[in-house]
Amino acid sequence: MNKAEVEKLLQKYRDGLCTEQEKALVESWHLAELSAKKSELNHTDLIEAKNQIWNAIEEQTEFKTGNKYVLWVKIASAAVVLFFIGFVINNQIKKQIPAEQDFSKTTTKTIKPGGNKATLTLADGSKISLTDATNGIIAKQAGINITKTNKGELIYTVASASSAKAKDLFNTIETPRGGQYQVNLPDGTKVWLNAESSLKYPAVFNQSNRVVELKGEAYFEVAKLLNRSGKRVPFKVKSNLGEGRNQEVEVLGTHFNINAYQDEPSNKTTLLEGSVRILNVSASTSNLLKPGQQSIIRSSSPLILVKDVDAEEAVTWKDGFFSFNDENLETIMNKISRWYNVDIEYRGNKINKLFGGRISRFNSVNEVLETLQTTGDVHFKIEERRILVMP
Repeated sequence: MNKAEVEKLLQKYRDGLCTEQEKALVESWHLAELSAKKSELNHTDLIEAKNQIWNAIEEQTEFKTGNKYVLWVKIASAAVVLFFIGFVINNQIKKQIPAEQDFSKTTTKTIKPGGNKATLTLADGSKISLTDATNGIIAKQAGINITKTNKGELIYTVASASSAKAKDLFNTIETPRGGQYQVNLPDGTKVWLNAESSLKYPAVFNQSNRVVELKGEAYFEVAKLLNRSGKRVPFKVKSNLGEGRNQEVEVLGTHFNINAYQDEPSNKTTLLEGSVRILNVSASTSNLLKPGQQSIIRSSSPLILVKDVDAEEAVTWKDGFFSFNDENLETIMNKISRWYNVDIEYRGNKINKLFGGRISRFNSVNEVLETLQTTGDVHFKIEERRILVMP
């Protein structure tokens, strides 16, 4: 990409005229490729590029301080823009990235990102591959129609009065490594499942309680449901991981994200809207979350840690981004492993660094690793579907 092409792309981004691919190009920092090529841009040009992106983000951002509401398009990415463009400038000047670190030149096989893949297990034990099933009604059980859409969604609808019998029927949707899926539950609740996750739920909820079981990561938009007396029916999400990490999240109608993977050191629940009560089942302790807060449950402590966070960062995966906010390398590589269905192997000394940034989940793993390498703190080698991580 030469200087004229970069300027044209930045101007389109500034004017809001980019296609989705062009936006992804800017926002996932493909400008970092300039640092490994003979770019026509000098130091001044790169600084100007950084300023133009920053100004574009500012123009697309609106602050309303009166009600503490922030409407933004990519303000959370602003620091990341400067972060990654800064690496471009630094590496362009110092010429410190050797050619062998460019995966596009050294790796013949490109590992592609995941997609909409899942398996649905019905109450009778039969399994349906949602990856291969055709769109339309894929199953019927006790008056409930289960429909797959062309958008990668699974929708439950009541088809007949006999649906009352379905309250004792449980379904499970599971995503593999390299998969994600959305399911619209019978009560109207929407759930987005991340890679290597599972959700167990009744085909029909009863009038007293709505309970689902989650392993892995999911974003919930819980629908409000009233019983015959006009009272709200609570919604509970259980994550039973053992070793002091069993938790229960109770809500009435809200938006939140739960990260509860077995291979992570803690459970994290992040609230975007409404209110939830977090229960550490093992320790019988509980806490309330407000929007913009995150709870952390570790097996090593009976306490529930609550901290203020940028809640939107917790759900960028749902919108197609990896977002690293001062995360250690092992956590980052776990995310990469799940989404690209690759194995990770560490060699050499442990890398005790924290990383920050944002990059599209729809880039190849080669591009993601190349961007991480621009930090100079970590290096990678790809062998088939195994990634070697080295200092």
